[in-house]
Amino acid sequence: MRMPKSASRARRLEARTIAGDLLGTWEDTEATAVLDLIATFPPGQGMRCFTPGYAIRAYAADDELLFDLKFCYRCNWVGVKKAGQRRQLVPFDPNSVPAKELLARFQTFTSAEADAP
Repeated sequence: MRMPKSASRARRLEARTIAGDLLGTWEDTEATAVLDLIATFPPGQGMRCFTPGYAIRAYAADDELLFDLKFCYRCNWVGVKKAGQRRQLVPFDPNSVPAKELLARFQTFTSAEADAP
């Protein structure tokens, strides 16, 4: 998947539900690793629903919002929205190793949240 040019400036990623609830954050080298993982998503065949379950907001070191990524693992689309621009849909293969790894990272946040007292 082709990442936005501003991805190289991202220092903090917020993992969120599509409702906007914060699941957790990835910072610095971990944020870079997550974006590198997403960049390796192979193309897939998109379907129609686009009801994403997870989202990532990417921020620069000065807290400038760079872009949003919204992931729908049911219809195989990533919604990419750069600051001040319209959303672009990019198809991906949800059964690929990188897509499954990202989903597992999201689920790690949600299971940690469920285990919290």
